[in-house]
Amino acid sequence: MAATARLVNKFFPHGNRFQRLLTASYPYDILTCQPYQLGTVISADYLHCFTLELYTPMPHFKPLAPYLIGLDIGGTKLAVVLADQKGTILHKIRRPTEAMRGPDAIIESLCEMAREVMGLSGVSVGDIAGIGVSCGGPLDTATGIVYSPPNLPNWDAIPLKSRLENALSCAVCVENDANAGALAEWMFGAGRGFEHVVYMTMSTGIGAGLILDGTLYRGTSDTAGEVGHMTILPNGPVCGCGKKGCLEALCSGPSIARRAREWLTQQGGGQSSLMYTLADGAPTAITAETVMAAARQGDVGALALVDETAWYMAIGLGNVVNVLNPQIIIIGTIIVKAADLLLKPIHTYLQQETWERVYETVRIVPAELGDAVGDLAAVSVVKQAMKEHGVNAH
Repeated sequence: MAATARLVNKFFPHGNRFQRLLTASYPYDILTCQPYQLGTVISADYLHCFTLELYTPMPHFKPLAPYLIGLDIGGTKLAVVLADQKGTILHKIRRPTEAMRGPDAIIESLCEMAREVMGLSGVSVGDIAGIGVSCGGPLDTATGIVYSPPNLPNWDAIPLKSRLENALSCAVCVENDANAGALAEWMFGAGRGFEHVVYMTMSTGIGAGLILDGTLYRGTSDTAGEVGHMTILPNGPVCGCGKKGCLEALCSGPSIARRAREWLTQQGGGQSSLMYTLADGAPTAITAETVMAAARQGDVGALALVDETAWYMAIGLGNVVNVLNPQIIIIGTIIVKAADLLLKPIHTYLQQETWERVYETVRIVPAELGDAVGDLAAVSVVKQAMKEHGVNAH
């Protein structure tokens, strides 16, 4: 038996928030987020499933519950933590992601780890106020759907939020990792006490999370903060996004290493460079850390690369400062490890890229949380979600 269904397009036009919620919870045709055509034929059983979805209550945050769970999903590792409402990490479990297993196996691992961390702490689901997830984007925070992150193969429109809620019977909120990191540094790190914060990652890639007027700013489609793809050098090196001369293509860790190899080639192999020596004579083994180590020992080529990196970063930061006028820019990873080399020249060049009044009101500092940022990021996500939902924590 079949029925002609005009339900979705007639009552919930494509892009309508309720249709997006349907998309998040139903794992077949509607998951594609493609608009239904009027006259689409759907079986009665299919419509019955819609009815069940429409009236199945989803878990809610429990503000009086004493604990939070954070899930950090990376391309190489998974981490699950249990924390109290103040953000103190009580228990943590880490396991390899083994990304090629695909989304089903990884989600099952996350659920097992969440149950395990509750068991270690002697708590039940009823003691959990909510679950926060930090995951690489692109993703939709409203629906919790993850759309093909580069480091998670086959995650093509995966309804992560609903899958976890169904398995764990607890309210779940999903945020991209750059925004989650910004929340963590704002709540627990270098951004405490500020209302206008830019948090930048500077490692394999470059991205940012924005706290503006004391609120996380996501943009129209959850893609705000892609500062790594500002054009810094027209007709410069090709970026992974396909554009040329992006900040990420110049100042990320792999890009610094690539520029070092190019410099050695221009020097006829660069055998006299300390970078060559530190890499054991294998230019392909050079990393950003190699460049920084050589610079600390006075290597001329490495020092030139560091200075050039600071200049490119200052151009990018100048764009951010001129547009957003933040109180503080917090930069993680490479800046944390090489603040002694990069921060002073960045400030010098930044002064040339901004108005004096704007420059005088912004601080550029290394991130404070270090390796703890991933754990606190996921916890910060659920704390922020509860705040946005008007739920007062215990």
